[in-house]
Amino acid sequence: MNRNVLLALLGASLLHIGYFLVQLLIGIVQTFFYQPQFAPTDVVLQSEVAFGFVSRGTPLFLLASYFLAALVLFMMLKTKESLKRKV
Repeated sequence: MNRNVLLALLGASLLHIGYFLVQLLIGIVQTFFYQPQFAPTDVVLQSEVAFGFVSRGTPLFLLASYFLAALVLFMMLKTKESLKRKV
């Protein structure tokens, strides 16, 4: 059981790290390919930055999603283990 808990926590960590890395990579790609859109009648320059990401939600939401992901992964591992024992 301890092994399943550790695997679930590790899996949840990897999922969250992957999520943030993908958002960061999307921001880098958007920054790399950013081209301002000028119109002949515009006198104001645009100042839009696409680098980085915005994490929406409170830190409690991120913590709750981490533990929820760990719980779901733990339940999947327990189900897999119980099905393996029946066979």
